[in-house]
Amino acid sequence: MKIKSRPLDFVVEELLDLPEFSDKGNHFIYKLEKSGLSTLEVVNHLVRRFRIHDKKINFAGMKDKHALTSQYLSIMGKELKEVSEDNFTLIPLGRSMRPVGPDLLKGNRFIITIRSLEKECIPGLINSLHEVSKYGFPNYFGEQRFGSIRHGGGFLAKCLIINDYESALKIYLSSWSSKDRSIIKEFKKRVSEHWGNWEECLKSAPPSNERKVLTYLRGYPRDFVKAINLINPRLLSLFIAAYQSYLWNEMVGEFTKINLPENELIKFSYTAGEMVFYKALPKGLFKEFAETQIPLIDHKVKFQGEKIKEIGEGVMKTEGVEIENFRLNKIKKAFFKSVSRRLIVIPEGLELSDSASDEISPNKNKLTISFTLPSGSYATVLLRRLGAGNEKSS
Repeated sequence: MKIKSRPLDFVVEELLDLPEFSDKGNHFIYKLEKSGLSTLEVVNHLVRRFRIHDKKINFAGMKDKHALTSQYLSIMGKELKEVSEDNFTLIPLGRSMRPVGPDLLKGNRFIITIRSLEKECIPGLINSLHEVSKYGFPNYFGEQRFGSIRHGGGFLAKCLIINDYESALKIYLSSWSSKDRSIIKEFKKRVSEHWGNWEECLKSAPPSNERKVLTYLRGYPRDFVKAINLINPRLLSLFIAAYQSYLWNEMVGEFTKINLPENELIKFSYTAGEMVFYKALPKGLFKEFAETQIPLIDHKVKFQGEKIKEIGEGVMKTEGVEIENFRLNKIKKAFFKSVSRRLIVIPEGLELSDSASDEISPNKNKLTISFTLPSGSYATVLLRRLGAGNEKSS
């Protein structure tokens, strides 16, 4: 099976309780429709083009780069007419006394076309959908959360925890993804090849936060702590969240494995490790899974019961990190924060189309599924659950 063969195959609609509109409001509300850009890339573009301070732009959640998505954002004190560019459109809706924020987000509605299906695989896929609609699936963080560890980059936040600031900075300045634009790839490769020669690195640096960091390093070549504090706080927070998400995923995998026999598990390797899914849950275990919440780890983390505490401590021991070091005393504008996250999630309004011939893949079939997930849950994880164990999935 294949997903995201083209943007129209993966459609995401943000479900938001829009703030009350008021002619006196200083926050201008917009609907953002985009494809081929991340939410942060659009925000950064608006910052540069319209000379808006980054902190004045607010949104409820990040949306997939490789999809057709719609979401909402607000800009404080800056009214724009409709902005229409190749990869996004910004549509003005009105004014409000408050900004758009995560507290207004109800969830996301997905319409996804699954392609390149062998006819004989379709019944198994439909059966998996029925299982997911009944028992839910582990609420893992999706692969898009872990872009920074591609190509061996590792976790920037782990480097901060162990006080290896140079390695953290190297991940930020030189790690690249195969999906990055060619100009970014070449810049990142140059930084990797000429690490420490900041003048040489600057020669290919595009106008960006990376250029700001390199400019500082040219004057203060070994001040890696200050350089890290020059990273855009939103982006640095994403690096921190990526490591928290990885640890959370590892805890969920361990929790699932200790509660179910091996023959009831489905395992899938992903960028950061392994996702462990279940096929079904007995009644009593389903209740336990549905009621269990697992926290993201910070220096004040509180676990729900001894079982989860032992799992969390075991994961951190394997990682070689300790809770007290999550405080990040030398980092000023980003930090670890602990919130509890439900162990499993059940999609709502799950609908399935009839199979049809795939016009992109000859002699193959396609299905379209639609469903709603609460904020913070990943459709790509649901799709991994459907494809895990299927040797022909991709």
